[in-house]
Amino acid sequence: MNNALLTSIREADGRYLTDLELRPFEQMADAFETRVSLYNYTRDHGKELVLKALRRLMQTPHRQVVQEHGQQCQRDMLYTLEYISKGILLHDEEGFMEEYLVWMQNIIRAFKRQSACVVAYRMLKEEVRTTLPGDQSNLMMLYLDKLTEVLDSGI
Repeated sequence: MNNALLTSIREADGRYLTDLELRPFEQMADAFETRVSLYNYTRDHGKELVLKALRRLMQTPHRQVVQEHGQQCQRDMLYTLEYISKGILLHDEEGFMEEYLVWMQNIIRAFKRQSACVVAYRMLKEEVRTTLPGDQSNLMMLYLDKLTEVLDSGI
C-alpha cells in the first residue's frame, strides 16, 4: 500500500480522516480498475513489449549490447515491468523510487551500460505508448519517465 496513505491513517489515530485526507483514497479507488487492467496486461504481454523494444534497439548504435547481452536485457526489462506494475497496482510511486530506482541505477552504472539502458527504456516507452490505452499508458509513462531520467542523469 502507498506509504502516504498508510501515514495518513496512522496520523489520524483517535479520529476520523477529514475530507481532504480522504481525497487520495478516493483517487486511488477511482483509478483502481485501470491499475488492475494495466497490471494484467503487463503480466500477460510484457514479454512482447520488451521484445519489440529490443528489436528497435537493434536498429541503433547499441546493437552490440543486444547481441552480446540480449537475454540479460530481456530479463532485466521484464523484471522492471513487473516492479513498475506492482508499484502502479499499489499506487506507490514513492516505493518504486526508493527501492527499485536506486538499486537499478547502481547496477547499471556498475556495468557501465547507462546509455544503452536509457535508449532501451525509451524504446519500451514507445511500445507502451503505442500499445496501451491512454489512461494505462499515462500511468506507465510516469514510472518509465522517472526510470529513464534516473538512469540518464542520476538521482
